[in-house]
Amino acid sequence: MNDTETLSPVLPDETEEATRRLLQKAHERDLMLATAESCTGGMLASLLTDVQGVAHVFDRGFVTYSNEAKAEMLGVALDLIETKGAVSREVAIAMAEGALAHSRAHIALAVTGFADAGDEPGLVHFGCARAGRKTAHREEHFGPGGRGATRVKCMKVAVEMMTEML
Repeated sequence: MNDTETLSPVLPDETEEATRRLLQKAHERDLMLATAESCTGGMLASLLTDVQGVAHVFDRGFVTYSNEAKAEMLGVALDLIETKGAVSREVAIAMAEGALAHSRAHIALAVTGFADAGDEPGLVHFGCARAGRKTAHREEHFGPGGRGATRVKCMKVAVEMMTEML
């Protein structure tokens, strides 16, 4: 039986299971989660609210597709975006830290990348922040598999990073 309802048709079983475990562990530790998403367009927030019985550990999600949204909602400096690029290590980290600062969450995951276009299709940067710890970063090169495939691969990495930050 699938635990996630909305995204079940597209998610690999192991990603669904990992999501369930992440939410259960966060629940047991009384930790809240938040997301800051660009290229995934809210898909991670949807995934984290799909698991019945433990979705309450999700505090909020920020879908910050435009540079202005990253600045206004997360406090990412526009000059950082202009100098480093919206798809960069620095911006992913700033997004994660901004989501943490602008929520009640204990752990925040940010994702920014080129889902199917841009300088390098499939290039995605992830940041994962937790108060009192160094913000983690991962860079993935998923290749030109298309927007949907890249987003699904992002879910696996995001859940892994949040689990590691527990």
